[in-house]
Amino acid sequence: MQSQSLLSNLLLFAGGLAVFLLGMKSLNAGLRKASSGKIAGWLATITGNPLSALLSGAVATVAVQSSSMVMLTLIGLVQSRILTFSQSLGVVLGAEIGTTTMAQLIAFSPGELGLPMFAVGFFLSLVRRKRGVALFGEVLAGLGLLFFGLKLMGMAVAPLRSSAAFLSILTTLQNPILCVIAGALMTAIIQSSGAFIAIVITMAQQGTITLEIAVPLMFGANVGTCITAAIGSAGSMRAARRVFLAQLIFNLAYVVVFVIFLSPYLDLIRLISPSDAAGGLPRQIANAHTVSNVFMAIVFLPFLPLYGRFLTRILPDDPEEIGRIPAVWHLKDSALATPEVAVGLARQEISRMNKILGRMSRALPEPFLGGGPGRDLIYSRLPVSEGLLMREEKLDFLEKKVTAYLIRVMQEAVAEPLIREAAALMALAKEIEAAGDVVETLLADFPAGGFDNGLTSEGKREIAQLHEEVCREIAAMSLAIEEMSFRRALAVLDEGKNFNHLLLELGFSHMRRIKNRPESERTHDLHMELLRALEALHHQTMSMARTIIRAADGKG
Repeated sequence: MQSQSLLSNLLLFAGGLAVFLLGMKSLNAGLRKASSGKIAGWLATITGNPLSALLSGAVATVAVQSSSMVMLTLIGLVQSRILTFSQSLGVVLGAEIGTTTMAQLIAFSPGELGLPMFAVGFFLSLVRRKRGVALFGEVLAGLGLLFFGLKLMGMAVAPLRSSAAFLSILTTLQNPILCVIAGALMTAIIQSSGAFIAIVITMAQQGTITLEIAVPLMFGANVGTCITAAIGSAGSMRAARRVFLAQLIFNLAYVVVFVIFLSPYLDLIRLISPSDAAGGLPRQIANAHTVSNVFMAIVFLPFLPLYGRFLTRILPDDPEEIGRIPAVWHLKDSALATPEVAVGLARQEISRMNKILGRMSRALPEPFLGGGPGRDLIYSRLPVSEGLLMREEKLDFLEKKVTAYLIRVMQEAVAEPLIREAAALMALAKEIEAAGDVVETLLADFPAGGFDNGLTSEGKREIAQLHEEVCREIAAMSLAIEEMSFRRALAVLDEGKNFNHLLLELGFSHMRRIKNRPESERTHDLHMELLRALEALHHQTMSMARTIIRAADGKG
């Protein structure tokens, strides 16, 4: 009977925890919808002021009730370079403060309100005609489930007060360090510090654990919650991984400080939260969580620049990684006051875009003709195909930046020739970006099947011949763009006159091979797609040359 009772309690506790986590998931979803996905926007507007960053992190965490979600958003913003690593540090501190609100809420013992709140929230969420009412209902229903889960867990742990086995376990947890480790492991397993702190407070409400055990367990939860950021930052650039490192080191320092001074700290908590006051022990635990997080955030705040440099020294930026990130080289806002200079800078940036396209065109056949993925010539850690996609992303980025810059130039410029040239440069940027899309489309059509060495040696030679023609044309365009030279653009057009004839001849040659050598049929699709891709690159290059010619003779 005793084993049956233990099993029933375990099942009740597991069910309560599941209901709690479901409620938290529903609450997070409702809050995210209510904020209309603005959390990333709020965080992205942070200035270099550490205090405003801290407040933003705290508000964002309170708004979605998930420090893990805020950390993942932060890692994404740093990864995409919307935020710098140094800007993110204040948000990390703020998120740790914001996460304390759940503990304060749970300490009010709202279990009895769970089912009524869920019922009201559920029916309100059905009011689809009024989105605000439906969202409020979804949040209320999530809170109700969360509170009801707490009640179920409380019912499950209440008998533990008289369990000899459980009391013997508590004896082993008298060591604060063991409590921290246990709290960290449990939080890492369930991946929710809020859920684990709820378990701790629930056990305290039932009188099964003391403040001396509960507070170190809670410290461990702060460390265990870092597992989500660790998973989210895996494979990211080093600046994004430093966000996780910042949270981990901060929480480890937090634990060390408060474990060393645990006894006087608990005395302070008892002083400000007497056990005979409303809430008793649960309120003491919640206050211990809040005071410690706020205290450490305030202590760290003035030293954030130093902390950032320390973390950068531990995990420095990788030059190759930085080189793969899209970035503008030549455009300067300070030049906008002098439109002639600004247009010249735009020419240099677009010429650089064309050189990036040239590297893409030079590497294009490698994954398909080399019998394997190959390695990028500049970024050796990347396969050729990933290097091509990385450069295509750069072209997309630069096209948007150049276009926006030239629109600002045209708003300043008054001379008609300068406006005409700016318009031509915008067209060139778009044409280069479209040429990059040709490469992306080819890789999408042959993501794995392209790495095939089944092409005949004759087919490879023919593709290489056409490929060399295209590479020469694109290389010649870089100087034509940089100088906006009618003469150089005309030379590119003249060089390209034989391309269509050569393409037709190579196509016929491939068809003859299929007739005489049936094995060529197996690679027909790949062979023809490579020819079409090279043809598309040729036509884009010719279009660029004609754009320069029209701009030069006053017709564009």
